Amino acid sequence: MTEEDQVHVPGETLHRLVHAYKRRLMHAMQAASMPMPISHKRVMKWIVKIPGITAQQMAEKSGQDKGRITRLLKELENDGLIERRPHPEDRRSQTLHLTAAGSAKMEDFRAVEKEVRSRMTSGLTPQQIHDFVEIANLMSDNLETHKCKKLDFAASGPKDQGVKK
Repeated sequence: MTEEDQVHVPGETLHRLVHAYKRRLMHAMQAASMPMPISHKRVMKWIVKIPGITAQQMAEKSGQDKGRITRLLKELENDGLIERRPHPEDRRSQTLHLTAAGSAKMEDFRAVEKEVRSRMTSGLTPQQIHDFVEIANLMSDNLETHKCKKLDFAASGPKDQGVKK
């Protein structure tokens, strides 16, 4: 493997890991008779993490489009898993909270997620897991805080386009 090839490995490896994790999580949820999109679980996790969060705050923190968040919230509300309450300081906003049914679903989901996480980290030491989390967070921060420069492929040679000469 050339040095240039190695530069692309982290992205491909992370892509593979994310998809393998999602697949395993979906299979485990189906096996536990918990058919629910992972996107719904992510929204519910934000509500657990930050009680009283607003849809706008969730969109900002998650990097998701507010329209998408609003649609997911509506689906969860229709399923009786979340509820909206008036914001104590801003009459235009509503805070988000899990219902009793939503809390019960999250408890079930946590058990499934713990099982999948255990399988994913099998054979790793606590230090390796810690190091991985630190490195992945640093890489995420690097991507989220640095602006992307516009690439002019028309003016570049083949090497700049990732094509070997």
